[in-house]
Amino acid sequence: MNPLNPGDLPNVVRIALVDDDLSMRKALSRLLSTHGYTCKTYESGEEALADPALLRVDCLVVDIQLGGIDGIELCERVHALGSSVPHVFITASTNRNLPESPSHIRDSILLFKPIEEHDLIDSIQRSIAARLQ
Repeated sequence: MNPLNPGDLPNVVRIALVDDDLSMRKALSRLLSTHGYTCKTYESGEEALADPALLRVDCLVVDIQLGGIDGIELCERVHALGSSVPHVFITASTNRNLPESPSHIRDSILLFKPIEEHDLIDSIQRSIAARLQ
């Protein structure tokens, strides 16, 4: 895929970050802000779903292994609400495959912790660009 030009993405890119690890939320939120993204963080899938603004973000960055609703179920629920918001999954798991899930989940980008800065930014850009095409 060709690199994106700044004009290819919305002016203000809104990211929803869902991770139950406070230190990870803080670190990734700072990283995303440094790259010019607006970032709203959530501690759980339930907290994210309770916020109506979740359906208006440009990309979800979601930990797969959350307490309560896991990251995959969160994205399935968002999809069931009629949203096609792209998402990037993150995980500390050593399993290199997404569990059995619908195609809109299976085709997602999966990053493994510790996450490289350029991998996360590139994954977000690719996810958003794919939605815009």
